[in-house]
Amino acid sequence: MDNKKIRIGIIAEYNPFHNGHIYQINEIKKRWPNSEIIVSMSGKYVQRGQLAITTFEQRKKFALENGVDEVYELPFEYATQAAHIFAQGAIKQLNEHKIDLLVFGSETNQIDDFYLIAKTIKDNEKYYYELIRSKMKEGISFPKANQLVLEKLINKSFTLPNDILGLEYVKAIVNNDFKIKAHCIKRVVGFNSDEIIDNITSATNIRKMIFAQDHSYKKYTPMIFETIPDKIENYYKDFQKIVINSSNEELKQIKLISEGMENLFKKHINEKTYEDFVNKTNSKRYTSSRIQRAMLYVLLQIKKEENI
Repeated sequence: MDNKKIRIGIIAEYNPFHNGHIYQINEIKKRWPNSEIIVSMSGKYVQRGQLAITTFEQRKKFALENGVDEVYELPFEYATQAAHIFAQGAIKQLNEHKIDLLVFGSETNQIDDFYLIAKTIKDNEKYYYELIRSKMKEGISFPKANQLVLEKLINKSFTLPNDILGLEYVKAIVNNDFKIKAHCIKRVVGFNSDEIIDNITSATNIRKMIFAQDHSYKKYTPMIFETIPDKIENYYKDFQKIVINSSNEELKQIKLISEGMENLFKKHINEKTYEDFVNKTNSKRYTSSRIQRAMLYVLLQIKKEENI
């Protein structure tokens, strides 16, 4: 009899590791008792261009203590990019670690729709990207253009954050012909939500509590924060200095700076706070997440030609 364990992949930031993640791990163990859980996790910086709330090693420790078997760091060049690049890097990494299944949290929990959309895009790739480019020329961001094009092609799209990311995972599996089967588990609470159900709330809500020194965060995560964690907002003055002292041409050499973003950054660089700057520079074309990622790359001075 074959007792080979099923290797199940999770893509995560664990920012912080919390009770919702424990729920997901326990659900996996219930559904696939003979399994090992392998995690691809962001390092010091997360997908929205911000500092993780604590170190990679700390987050890894809590994951391992709560039922995960292996944790691998997702390289910076994937961890701090838009959803499709983030997903490509993470799926590639998990495939190298020979996972059989990928499990992710979903708002809709309709796995068949993820596969239908991924296969439709693959089968109509040229036409799909022509439509996307056409929409983006109208000044629409990629996520919104993607939604509109999918609705036109098959009258289906995903609009909620985890579903959008989940679709990118399934696309990466389908496009690369990886022998990985994707499954989703319905999220208990929404992404970014302040909603609390039993002892579960979103990572965003937990971070708010931690930064506000509201110790009720301890109901929702096993992690303990004795001091207020560092955050990217604390480096806004350094970011301002770099932008002010750099020419437009120098800024254009920074990875993720494109389509005249250097002019936009120069125009609004005297905004008082990080939040003010993001609010002034985001638009239909540039989402807040894209602005924040570009700000991180400016702060770290990562140039287009550099291999990270």
